Amino acid sequence: MAKVETDVDVVAVTGTCVEERRSCARRLAAAHGFVLVPAEQTAEGVEVVDRAISLVRMTAHAQGMVLEYPVETPVMEIVGALNAAGAGANLVDLVCVLDVGHLLADIASEEYVCLTAMNDGGEGGILAAKAELLVSQIEFASTIAIVNAAGLQPEEFEQVAAVVSHLAPSADQRLITDSDDVHGDVRRPFSERPPDAGWVSILNREFRPQFHSRGVVACRYEQLRPFHPGRLHRALTSCLFQGHCGRLVRSAGFVRLATRPHITGQWDQVGGFFTLSPLMLDHRLGADDEFLAFGQDLAFIGIDIDEPSLRRVLDDAALSDAELAAGPTVWAGFPDRFPDWSTARM
Repeated sequence: MAKVETDVDVVAVTGTCVEERRSCARRLAAAHGFVLVPAEQTAEGVEVVDRAISLVRMTAHAQGMVLEYPVETPVMEIVGALNAAGAGANLVDLVCVLDVGHLLADIASEEYVCLTAMNDGGEGGILAAKAELLVSQIEFASTIAIVNAAGLQPEEFEQVAAVVSHLAPSADQRLITDSDDVHGDVRRPFSERPPDAGWVSILNREFRPQFHSRGVVACRYEQLRPFHPGRLHRALTSCLFQGHCGRLVRSAGFVRLATRPHITGQWDQVGGFFTLSPLMLDHRLGADDEFLAFGQDLAFIGIDIDEPSLRRVLDDAALSDAELAAGPTVWAGFPDRFPDWSTARM
C-alpha cells in the first residue's frame, strides 16, 4: 500500500562547531530512526531540502528527518523554509549544538563567514559576522545541546550556562556528557512553542531565565526622549564598547534619533558588532498598529554590567530640556555619524 503523504517530522540541527554538530545530528537520527540529511547537502539550497522532504514523505518506513545545517545558513531562513505553507515539514525541534568551552570567545570573535542563501541554490556571497549567526542560533533554538563542558571549572560552567539561559530563556539546555548521549526526546511541534529571545522577553516583562550566575546581568533601559546622535555615537565608541560599563554580550531593542524623526530604529548588538537600522515609519502605521517604542526601549545582557553607569551614559546621550524644547528644526542640524537609512521599501 502506498504511503499517505503527511507532513514529515523534522529536527533541525545548527551549530558553529562542525564536528560536534555533525556528531549530534548523527546520534539524533540513529536514536529516533530518522533520515539524516548532512550539512553538505542542506548547504546546496532550499530545493535540495525540499526534494529530500518529498522523498521521505513517500517512504513507507521513514519516521522523520534530521536536517543538519552549516553555520553559513542563517537560522531565520531555516525556520522560514521549514514552516512555509506547503513545505511538507513539521518542525518539532530546533537544536543548537553549543561548545561551551569557548562560547564567550566565539561571541567576542570578529570572524566573518560567507552566507549560503537557501533560496538561490546556495550562492549567497554575503558576509556575516559569525558571532551574530551564533547568537541567532541560540536565540531561535528550542533545545541547546551543550558539549565539551568537562574542561570548565564549576564556576565557569555556571557562568556560561547562565549566559545561554539569558540569551534563550525558553530553550531546554541538555548537557551532552559522552559520545552516546542524545539531547532528549522529540517533543511537541516547534510552532506550538516558538522560543523567545532573551532580549524580547526582557522588553515584554516575561524574562525568566532557568539559570543564574553571579555577575551575569540582564536589564532594561527606557527613555522617552530621543537620542542626540552625536552623543550616542560617542557613548558607544568611547564607553559602552570599551567595557567601561561591563562586558556587553547582547543588547537589542528600539531607538529614536532626534535627527531621524518619525522613524523607529532597531538597535542590534552582539559582542563587538553593532547595527542601527530603520524598522518602522510612524505615518505607515495602521489604525490597529501600535508604536514599537515612543522613545528608547533597550534590553542588555552581559557580565558584570554596572547598571547605574550604563543608565547614566545613555541618559547623557538623550536630549536635554533645552534641546527637546528647540524642536525638530534644530535637531536636524545635530551631527549624525551613523550610516544613512534607506526607508524606500518600508
